[in-house]
Amino acid sequence: MVASEAKSQVELLHQISNIVSSNLSLEAMLQDLVELAVDVTSCDACLVYLVDHSTNEIVLRASQLPHAAEIGNIRMKMGEGITGWVAQHKSVVALDSNASADARFKPFQALPEDTYQAFLSVPLISNGELIGVINIHHRPTHVHTPDEIALVSFIGEQMGGAIAKSKLAERSESAARRMEALAGLARTISEENYLDRILQAISEMVAETLDSPVCSIMLVDEDRRELVISAARCSSPDYLHKMPLKIEDSLIGRVVREGRPVMVPNVVEEKQYRYPELARKTGLASLLSVPMTTREKVIGTVNIYTRDARQFSDEEVGFVKVVAGQAAIAIENARLMSETLEMKRTLEARKLIERAKGILQHKYGLTEEEAYLRLRNESRRLRRPMRDLAEAVILADDLEKKKGVDA
Repeated sequence: MVASEAKSQVELLHQISNIVSSNLSLEAMLQDLVELAVDVTSCDACLVYLVDHSTNEIVLRASQLPHAAEIGNIRMKMGEGITGWVAQHKSVVALDSNASADARFKPFQALPEDTYQAFLSVPLISNGELIGVINIHHRPTHVHTPDEIALVSFIGEQMGGAIAKSKLAERSESAARRMEALAGLARTISEENYLDRILQAISEMVAETLDSPVCSIMLVDEDRRELVISAARCSSPDYLHKMPLKIEDSLIGRVVREGRPVMVPNVVEEKQYRYPELARKTGLASLLSVPMTTREKVIGTVNIYTRDARQFSDEEVGFVKVVAGQAAIAIENARLMSETLEMKRTLEARKLIERAKGILQHKYGLTEEEAYLRLRNESRRLRRPMRDLAEAVILADDLEKKKGVDA
């Protein structure tokens, strides 16, 4: 077995355990595991792909050679290329020479590893679930012995379990952050009375939780059939000056029309997106837009942008849906409160006018209609609300009565 005399499986397991238990981020842990695999197998290159279940793709996540631009961007469908075939079938592929001649091979110009002669590809599996694929490359022809394949398979098995554990911890931490954010949102809604402050707090909370450079809340203007920015947390002030969007022919307007979320991998390449130049200038890539619905009616949208092109997970979409629901409740409550206050003001004004009418009737011998017309005409002449005139009549009457008592 290659390098087996130097590193037994027990020693290898110990090293992997040390890497996994070191509280590293997933990216840093993958890099350490790749370097370990290179050391153990004496290969010329090692790449690790992980499964993205939201798109049913395998994505390059780590490499022994520098691939900063390719990490996260090189993707293959299940069954595509040798790596995709290994992922789909959960089987090992070992090619001793001329690997690029294999019918399943898919080259990437950005990967010099694709020009190497020998290629060993092993699935990363944890509890029967596919986690990803590890590829071992040798520049010259290289015969993969059964012991070497067994060693890489052992590394793959341990890496699969380690990655699964790390991703589970990452999801748990992310879920905890989202739960804390939702708890904070509930407190904000219960403590604040001003809708604009509530919506601003929501946009800032979502941006912080999802590490978004821009998060906006847009409300529907029914009369104009437009979406207008009501609150936003953004890294560029230009975004706040965006013109309203027409609901009928805009990308985010589609969220209102269809009543369901819209995800766009890259807004710059999306024909329906109205501000591609602004997106380029501010460095925006992906968009998630979720409807705010109340009484089965869409009243607005919550819009989240990312700096890098990405797919939003089901957990992230679910989180934003909950936030959008809470925002819709806050808006509906604010509107109900506004309507209630308006009804209360109208009722109070009516009572004041009735009282003022009675005073005028008694003082000048007017009928009820004549007293009302006098208040209305004076209101128009002075361009003041009838309520103000009614209060003035009542105040004058109270002063006269008080003066009479003092006398």
